[in-house]
Amino acid sequence: MKYFRLLNTKNKLLLSVALLLLITSTTVLVEYLNHNFQNSIKLHRQQQLSQKLSLVRANLESELNANIFLADSLATIITVNPLSGPQEWEKLAETLFLKASSIRNIAIAPNNIVSFVYPLAGNEAVLGLDYRSLPEQFLTVELARQRQEIFIAGPLTLLQGGNAVIARMPVFTDPPINNQYWGTCSVVVDIDKLFELAGVTALAYQGKLAIRGKNGSGEQGDVFYGDEDIFAQAFATETIRLLSGSWVLALAEGPNNRSAENQWLSIIVRLIGYTIGSLLLLVFISLFYGFQLAQLNALQDPLTLLPNRRFTMQLLEKLVKAGSQFSILSLDVDNFKHVNDSYGHAVGDSLLQEVAKILQQPLRSYDTVCRLSGDEFLIILPRVTRKQDIESIINKLNSKLLENDFQTKGINLKIALSIGFASFPSDASDIESLLHHADLAMYKEKEQHKMA
Repeated sequence: MKYFRLLNTKNKLLLSVALLLLITSTTVLVEYLNHNFQNSIKLHRQQQLSQKLSLVRANLESELNANIFLADSLATIITVNPLSGPQEWEKLAETLFLKASSIRNIAIAPNNIVSFVYPLAGNEAVLGLDYRSLPEQFLTVELARQRQEIFIAGPLTLLQGGNAVIARMPVFTDPPINNQYWGTCSVVVDIDKLFELAGVTALAYQGKLAIRGKNGSGEQGDVFYGDEDIFAQAFATETIRLLSGSWVLALAEGPNNRSAENQWLSIIVRLIGYTIGSLLLLVFISLFYGFQLAQLNALQDPLTLLPNRRFTMQLLEKLVKAGSQFSILSLDVDNFKHVNDSYGHAVGDSLLQEVAKILQQPLRSYDTVCRLSGDEFLIILPRVTRKQDIESIINKLNSKLLENDFQTKGINLKIALSIGFASFPSDASDIESLLHHADLAMYKEKEQHKMA
């Protein structure tokens, strides 16, 4: 039985390793599938956001240029009629504002000194401003004059408060020579309104958005919206083409990108995956135990639960192949046929079960008791070959039998066994001869019992 327990321990170890591998594989597979699923969602989301970013870029270009071109007509009027004044300018500015969507105000500055602002309300602080007194703004005015074309400045902090993008339009009275500089016309675009209309504000809630290129300086310019780190993290960028340079938009994954819906999808994927994995685990365990049970039944005597003849022969073959020294005891219950005939097979079966229990008591943990057939038993004694040691074990067995009478249903019987032994390799060099040698010794003792 100890050999069976050792075998079960090995099987349990194999089962534990197999279960560990199966659980690990299931976990890795489920997490891998979940990771791929999340990546697919992430890529799909990024594609959608990239499309939105492209739309924002187009909206910004369209919105900004549309407002600037509307106001450019005012600069054209001044170029054609440099003697025109605030009355003419106001009528035209009022008409432009009806069509413009994000212009905050228009400022006209002959000789770079602001003398007209529309609308005046909220922009009184600008009147009389000499751009030369504000280096940052004067630099953009000068760039427009030197380039003789519209220059997109900013975003800049306005004197009257707030930030804006300013389109500087240089005015010359002698086009196309452009030697006679009259002054400048500035279109102030409300950058917050511009961003809202173009979709920048909405997109910033769906991802991390940044814009760089102050004064149209493109990739080399300062970041004026969002954080600079976003450019290093960005999965999509767009370039906004301005009349005088460019801005660069960058979009990265934001903390709001992992929505509650995505988290639930991840939970569902894991739940389905681990449920299927658990079912497979249960099936595997059931099959394993079913196989072990079938194997156990094939090697175990169902009456006594001792190893049967098949198991005995397999164990003897292993010992012989390993070159081990061992002995066997061949045992036969005396008068067993008489018990069956007198008391019935049920009592005979009970007697065999009692003998099986008694035989195991005085033996070592690694000795093996087997039932070969009927009332024939075999005990395998590893590393025991000396005759005196074998006889000592036989004496212990006989003493145990004498101590335990068999009692059942009012029947009391003395248990006696005929025992013969043989050792490997001293008595035989193969299993068949070894068993034959032990049987002969057992039959010899049985004859002696009969004569007594």
